Amino acid sequence: MFITLTSEDLTKVHFEASPLWETVTSLRALQAGTPLHRPWIAEARQRITASEEPLGREHLRILTTLVQPQGFIADSLTPTPTRADTFAEALNAVAEVPAELWLRDLDCLEGRKPTGYVRATLDELRADVDAAVPRIVAALRWYWHTAVEPYWPKLRSILLADIDSRLDELSRYGIQEVFKTLHPSVRATSTGLEITRGCEATDLPAPGSGLILVPNAFVWPSTLVLNIAPFVPTITYAPRGVGRLWETTRETRESPVSRLLGRTRAQILAQLDVPMTTTQLACALDLAAGTVNSHLKVLADSGLAEALRAGREVFYQRGRVGEELLARA
Repeated sequence: MFITLTSEDLTKVHFEASPLWETVTSLRALQAGTPLHRPWIAEARQRITASEEPLGREHLRILTTLVQPQGFIADSLTPTPTRADTFAEALNAVAEVPAELWLRDLDCLEGRKPTGYVRATLDELRADVDAAVPRIVAALRWYWHTAVEPYWPKLRSILLADIDSRLDELSRYGIQEVFKTLHPSVRATSTGLEITRGCEATDLPAPGSGLILVPNAFVWPSTLVLNIAPFVPTITYAPRGVGRLWETTRETRESPVSRLLGRTRAQILAQLDVPMTTTQLACALDLAAGTVNSHLKVLADSGLAEALRAGREVFYQRGRVGEELLARA
């Protein structure tokens, strides 16, 4: 696949963290059993099984028809993300995708010659697209609340940290260096981006539409590309630090770090594998926010942790000294 980028497109490159894209790609990870996400997969399956939603089984049938373990994903599930998109706002955009675009997606899925329930579900959706879209939206809403929303604060933290890192890289070295570090399958040329995965679309976005880069934990180890009209070209890629996403807090009760810093500060430092807010840390460790904030200040003042701002929120992550301390312990 090739994404042509004009000089105008390059001025419109920006990053987005999208709860909808995470939700959709998590469906693939759930079915594929992606090793990196096994801790989440085990918990998500338990939550889905325990769900009291009467239509839960039907919701899952629809979603796993549109998002399968590999291959094409219905583009209409992931319309162009916008700044500060909440999941509800993104879901409204899904509901507003025209019927002809849904039919285009269903035709593409049909072209893969599906069998069993997938074939039957596709026929059912195609028979009345106008009636199918509200069902798809309801299925996405249920799945988000059940399997993804409980983990969104942690996911969002790592996505925003990646964006902050990429923006710093952009300001220092330029957009071409950013492109080089997105994913091994993405190669920058003088006229655009060549991506070794995916297939060419016939209905391409208009030149000058820009480019959206979306860090996405569940897309690992691959990428996902949206390059078809009327959407803005979009590339998802795994954020830096995704390998530590589901790590549990390191045992600190009797560790040398615990004896040096005290148990609570050692627990907080160990938890900062991904950037987290004071509130998130307080919830994770079952501590008062004020207590966590006091310890974070000490850790930050000593260089063991560092603060970074994303909009109105302040996240904390381990600093270089903190990483070295834990590595030596």
